[in-house]
Amino acid sequence: MSGNKIAQDKLKLLYILRYINMPLTNMEITNFILDNDILDYFTLQQLLRDLCDSDFVVMSSKSGNEYYNISEAGISVLDMFGEKLPDYFLRQVEKNFSELKMEIKKNRELLGHYYKRAEEEYIVSLQVMENESIIFSLSVNVPDEDLAKNICKKWDSNPEYIFSSIIKTLTSDAN
Repeated sequence: MSGNKIAQDKLKLLYILRYINMPLTNMEITNFILDNDILDYFTLQQLLRDLCDSDFVVMSSKSGNEYYNISEAGISVLDMFGEKLPDYFLRQVEKNFSELKMEIKKNRELLGHYYKRAEEEYIVSLQVMENESIIFSLSVNVPDEDLAKNICKKWDSNPEYIFSSIIKTLTSDAN
């Protein structure tokens, strides 16, 4: 692979990270890049390592996950050399990554999961996050895993409606 191609591929990665503008896991980056036929898996992993080694991308850990984010140095490089990115690529990112950005944000702000606490006892936890702060949290003890899965499935399918219904119920004047 030529040096110009490598440099352009690194700029593409930096551009995507800046466009999404939120920390991404390796799996998220990999899925997006492969789904959009931007790079192959092995090239992507090598370029991510290179960008981290040169401090253009920073990796941080949160809640047991590692997240990649563009650094200030990466933004500076992108500002200096971003015009070298082809217009078709910029349009492709804008078209394909806008929905993805909203989906990631939604998935990180509206969380629902469950865990087994004891025999025939599961805890379902539902949360709403805003600016990395929990603004709503509800934990429910249920007797079996099927019920826990069903609650999480309902939460995942329409969290805004469920959240607003709970808040409306809690704040309405009851006689």
